[in-house]
Amino acid sequence: MQPLKPFKVTRSKEKITNRIGLPLIEQIAEKLKLREKIDELFGKPGSNRGIKASDYVMTLVHMIIDGAMHLEDVNQLLSDQGFQELLQEMDLPTSDAIGDWLRRHGGKQSESWIWQAEKSVLAVTGKKGSTLDIDGTIIEAEKGDAKKTYKGVYGYHPLLGIIAESGMIIGSDFREGNASPQSGLKEFIESCRRNYNQEIKFVRSDSAGWQKDIVDYCNEQAIGFTITADHTEPVLEAIKSIPEEQWQRGLDKDGVKEDYDIAETIYCFGTKKRQVRLVAKRTKLKNQYDLFLNYSYWIVGTNLKEEQTDCQSVIHFHQGRGSMEKRIGELKHQLNINHLPCGQFNANCLYFTIGVLAYNLLQLLKLIGLSEEYHTKTVKTLRYQLIKLAGKVVTHARYRILQIAAPLKNIELYSKAYYRIRYGPLPISY
Repeated sequence: MQPLKPFKVTRSKEKITNRIGLPLIEQIAEKLKLREKIDELFGKPGSNRGIKASDYVMTLVHMIIDGAMHLEDVNQLLSDQGFQELLQEMDLPTSDAIGDWLRRHGGKQSESWIWQAEKSVLAVTGKKGSTLDIDGTIIEAEKGDAKKTYKGVYGYHPLLGIIAESGMIIGSDFREGNASPQSGLKEFIESCRRNYNQEIKFVRSDSAGWQKDIVDYCNEQAIGFTITADHTEPVLEAIKSIPEEQWQRGLDKDGVKEDYDIAETIYCFGTKKRQVRLVAKRTKLKNQYDLFLNYSYWIVGTNLKEEQTDCQSVIHFHQGRGSMEKRIGELKHQLNINHLPCGQFNANCLYFTIGVLAYNLLQLLKLIGLSEEYHTKTVKTLRYQLIKLAGKVVTHARYRILQIAAPLKNIELYSKAYYRIRYGPLPISY
């Protein structure tokens, strides 16, 4: 092998950027008039030279999508001349200014303002969805006001509501770390329904939702539910009462036999008027001698009608909650929302909610800007194939040219997304 020839290192004066996908997010925000909504809700800055709330919010959105973990990572945008050339009308604040703004405006009020603005994002997904998955997640944080969670670590315990069919987050409630997983779930479902412009027909929850209030609310509102039931003594007694001959071999979605059994019974949750179906999945354990203890049980409570949804279908439907774990994983570990930058609950509350907005805008980019094969791509994949491409910005008197340094398929992907977003009709009017 020939030795490498020496080379000189110089500074390029051309406006080059390696984040050409971020202006696509700005195109979506412009089309939805998202900036105007944010500025209307947060109010004008204190002086004529002050930075608008929409610039703070969208700067954080771009940082989070870009992969930032700290407020100081805004310096990556401030030093990117190509990025700034593409978004000339945007004022980029410094990291100190962002921190001050988050502490000054953060809290539950600003959380609700972001969700009011985000209704326009949720209204144009172009993909119908009627199944709401709700779950809490733990964000570890050694911050000054972080509380001890039920898992024994210090941090926060936000609650999320996600539409299974589209992957859009339609509600969040940033909570203290010591918040009970069961608290405020009915009110949270109500807030998700207010945020969403489509009908929610089904709610799926883990055992935190195994509450009489949730069961009554869903029944009153004609919403179907599947909830993982707590293994309380009355529930287990109901499962024990199922005759052995009623247990059937479980099947996968293709009709192939699985290594578990299923059966169901009727359970009175607190009163005879509050009847739910208990659908049980049992898996045989080794080295057990008691007939009932010979199995591990996974029990689902539901109000879905037996004539429309048999017990096997209930199991399959409820197992669909697994997609929510993937969505939360993307939010926390690929958008880095598990790293909260401030030492105050209120500031972190606003930052987290803006992180949810960033996730939804990225999800909307896939749904309205890309073909269906990209709708299930992860944040990491989208960064690699679209967001973090390199390009040069050439400015003329009346227009700009973006010269992309990437394989032809990536350039075509970008070009189609740009024209669909900028010139295509919105999928659903709002």
